[in-house]
Amino acid sequence: MLAVFGGHMDAGHLSEQVRDTVFDSLDHKLLASYDADQLIDYRSRRPQITFDGERFRDYQSPRLQLHLVSDSLGRPFLLLSGPEPDYQWERFVSSVLFLVEKLDVKLVALIDAVPMPVPHTRPLGVTAHGNRDELVAGLSTWSPQARMVSGVGQLLELRLDENNRGTTGYTLHVPHYLNDAAYPQAAVAALEYVGAALGLMLPTEELRERGREVDRELDRQTGSSREVTAMVEGLEKNFDQNSPGAGRSLLVGPDEQVPDAEELGAAVEEYLQSQPRHALDAGGGVRPEDGDAGADPEDPEEPAAPEDPEGGPVEGPDSRAQD
Repeated sequence: MLAVFGGHMDAGHLSEQVRDTVFDSLDHKLLASYDADQLIDYRSRRPQITFDGERFRDYQSPRLQLHLVSDSLGRPFLLLSGPEPDYQWERFVSSVLFLVEKLDVKLVALIDAVPMPVPHTRPLGVTAHGNRDELVAGLSTWSPQARMVSGVGQLLELRLDENNRGTTGYTLHVPHYLNDAAYPQAAVAALEYVGAALGLMLPTEELRERGREVDRELDRQTGSSREVTAMVEGLEKNFDQNSPGAGRSLLVGPDEQVPDAEELGAAVEEYLQSQPRHALDAGGGVRPEDGDAGADPEDPEEPAAPEDPEGGPVEGPDSRAQD
């Protein structure tokens, strides 16, 4: 399961970009929807509505939902996303734990982002956390010991750990001057970490292109202002003096080196040649006669959305989940 919440620790509009990218690019099906009236303070985060000159329409109600999603190779995973609840944190977390147990979720990955005094001209930093050492050790570029203000994501990770459920999390470090802007680079990094941790193929190409556009605009603005240039240079100097260097990759073991493009291509080709045709088909591979890639939504082998004995979506105690 991947969990991402808007609001607290959502620098660079991370949650919105991740959610939109997943829903725009991958097949998904709604499993459960939380009652926003029980969880959201509308006056602190007022929903939007359209006025067309005569009438009001298109009211955008907050949506905190659980979806069943298929990645680019047809592999299923769960996505819990939406605004961070303002109320009833313990009841909300209890309902998530119920769903994790009911659906036998082996690992929950949480992603968020914080503003940091770092330059956009350096690699994006991360603080990794959780109880799966192989998915956390050696990744963090900054790992302080501190008493901090909590979010519902941190409470969920704590309760998962207390219940001996696998959990890992990745907090991206967004340049503080880009905190309130959409920063695609943070979403790309988050999806890469989660994809490696959960063994998923997640879409990032459109985000990468938007990130290149953002970089060009930042370069333009930096070059046209001495004050901005001086600020960025100061951040670069501080970063270079205090950075521990690049962390390890989740794609290789602790004592291994990242392969180059030729080695990676050869390994993929060798693997595909070694697999029987039926194994490739079952894994979402494409036969020459198939044409388009991806799993068939009508395929009876595709995992069905979990249902309760009444035939509706799963609902936990006090979760107030509804269709």
